[in-house]
Amino acid sequence: MKDIQKVISSESLNSISFDDAITKTYFFHKLISSIDIPTIYLDFDLLYSGYVAANILPQSDDIRLFQPTEQTWSKLLVQILDEISKEQHIVIIDSLNGFYNIFTNEKDAGRLINSFIMLLVSIGQKTKSIVLVGSLAKFKKDEGWVLLAIGRHVIEANKMNRLVLQKQNSELYLTLLDQNNSKKSTLKLSDLDLF
Repeated sequence: MKDIQKVISSESLNSISFDDAITKTYFFHKLISSIDIPTIYLDFDLLYSGYVAANILPQSDDIRLFQPTEQTWSKLLVQILDEISKEQHIVIIDSLNGFYNIFTNEKDAGRLINSFIMLLVSIGQKTKSIVLVGSLAKFKKDEGWVLLAIGRHVIEANKMNRLVLQKQNSELYLTLLDQNNSKKSTLKLSDLDLF
């Protein structure tokens, strides 16, 4: 996990694409269990919260778990911005797909969500906070990274890590991509104990 920590710490914003929701949830759980930085977990798809409520995954004392809704988001955002401006945190947005779903009534949901994410990154830079945005997405040659089921695009920024977690032959691999979506490096994840 130290190699993963080194990668995600190299940029304030990290976008992590996954093939399936269960792998995403366990990856985030193992990651936050191995890091000594307070974590703010924004569970938009409620999968992680469900695992915690069912006692399948234990909740660490260093994690604050929230289930944002359209009605609670503004107040929660102010609280998070205040916290990450004072102390280093990891902010996990799980998942971008679910984040879009709570703003289905907004005409410019894409711009709004991108603005929220960039505001978190901007405020968090002072304390070296890290924002991880998880999504169930696929790369399409003509369109770029597209969120499954809803067809929206994944956030793009010049200074961000683009990571892809894939399962191949019962092994997990975390690939770091460059700006052109070409493979920069790959880590084999053997210590996650997911399966």
